[in-house]
Amino acid sequence: MKPWKERDTALLLVEHTTRFCYAEPVVEAHSEIRKTPIDSPLQRVVTHKLEVDPAAALRQYTDYFGSRVHYFNLLEPHSELAIRAEAVVETKDRIADGPEQSDDARPWRERLAEYLHWSPLVPALEEYESIPHRVDLSLQPDDFLEALRELGARFQKRFRYDPGATDVHSSPKVLFEAGGGVCQDLAHAMIGVLRLAGVPCGYMSGYVYDPQGDDEGDKLKGSRASHAWVQVWHPQLGWVGIDPTNDKLVDWQYVRIAAGRDYSDVQPLRGIFVGSRQQELEVDVAVRRIG
Repeated sequence: MKPWKERDTALLLVEHTTRFCYAEPVVEAHSEIRKTPIDSPLQRVVTHKLEVDPAAALRQYTDYFGSRVHYFNLLEPHSELAIRAEAVVETKDRIADGPEQSDDARPWRERLAEYLHWSPLVPALEEYESIPHRVDLSLQPDDFLEALRELGARFQKRFRYDPGATDVHSSPKVLFEAGGGVCQDLAHAMIGVLRLAGVPCGYMSGYVYDPQGDDEGDKLKGSRASHAWVQVWHPQLGWVGIDPTNDKLVDWQYVRIAAGRDYSDVQPLRGIFVGSRQQELEVDVAVRRIG
């Protein structure tokens, strides 16, 4: 594994705007937002800003999985809602965050139980058995990383990136049936494969910077939207990210936002409102390197 030095860092600027336009005025809305990066051994949040229009008082808390959550209430009628998030994050040129530094003396199977069992969007499926791999916690670090790379390559070869094949509520079973999907689908399916093998793993949402992206198209899929990948635990490495959509171990190009068992734990925006269900949604994401 490549040695890491303190100077091996990058500064990434992330801008994420979500805009709702309602067919009729909404008279009240209650929402949670997960768009603020987390501090971790692999990244440091330099600045962050979150704005809501119409203006609303933002409160925040840290959820069970360590994600930063903001929430607000809008009680006045409004026909549009815009949420703008901006952050500068220093990322490190590493792919593993290192062994846990914790006073929790419980065996790892107890400490990481949530990442070993089936979850709302990763149910038990026979299809997981159709993906052969050799990822095993008994492997030494370098061999474990190589096994993850092999699994990522197998996913990219088997499944096509196809935004029209699934929707946000699709089970991994739809991915296996359709042969394609988006980053959320591939992440859920890989989590299922690894949990079946008894390897602790979870879902991570965030962003990916594409150094080669241009107006003609992106080299890395998902670089112009919220992205998702899989976090896998190893006793000596700690947590390692694998991006099955791009067949790539997660490195300095990624900004981590929220972690959980699956997408249901990390939705960027969720809530309820009173008003017409008819609405239009616009999302704009830009990730740039500034240092």
